[in-house]
Amino acid sequence: MTSIDQLKSIVNFKRGLAKPNQFLIELPSLGGISPSELNILCSRVSLPGKQILTHDRRINMEFEKISYGYAVDDVNLSFYLLNDYGAREYFDTWRSKTIDEENLQVPYKVEYQRPVKIHQMIKPIVGIGTSVGPIRASIDLGTGTAYSIELIDAFPTTIQAVDFSNELDGLIEVSVQLSYTNWKRIQASQKFINFNLSIT
Repeated sequence: MTSIDQLKSIVNFKRGLAKPNQFLIELPSLGGISPSELNILCSRVSLPGKQILTHDRRINMEFEKISYGYAVDDVNLSFYLLNDYGAREYFDTWRSKTIDEENLQVPYKVEYQRPVKIHQMIKPIVGIGTSVGPIRASIDLGTGTAYSIELIDAFPTTIQAVDFSNELDGLIEVSVQLSYTNWKRIQASQKFINFNLSIT
C-alpha cells in the first residue's frame, strides 16, 4: 500500500499535480486580433484523444482484434467576448476562408488549413495575481510545458450561437469546434509567460 509520504515524494519530484487551468493555445495569425490575445481570452480547451479502429479476426476458435486505422474527435474551444467581438471576428475570418458564401465556391483545403498547438503548462516558478470584481487574472513566470500537441491541418467547422440573457453579471462566450486531419506530440520545452483569466 502506498503511504502518504510516498505520494508526497512522487508529487514533489514530478513538480506537482497537473492543473486544468494551466494551459496555453497557439492559434494561427490571420490579421486583426492577435493569437496571444486569444490565448488570454480562452476559457476552455481540451487535449484530443485518439481511437484505434479494429477489425475482428478469427483464428480457429479464437477471436482477436487487429488495428486498421485511427479516428480523432473534434476539439472544442471557448473564448470570452469583449465589446470589440475580436474573438468572434477572428473565427468569422477563418470560416470565410473555408467557403466563399458570396460566390458559392469552395477553395482547396490547403488554402485554409492551419496548425494549432495546445500546451499543458507546468506549475510556474513565480506567480503574480490580482482580481477586479468577479474577474481574476494571474501571470505565471518561468512556466514550461509538460505535454504539447499540434493539430495538423486544422480549421473551424462550427461556430456556436452566442446566447444573450437578462443576467446583470453574466459574461458572453463564443464556442468553436475545430476539425483536423490528425494530431501529433511535439516538444515545446521553451519557457512561456502564461496569462490566466478566470471569472469567479
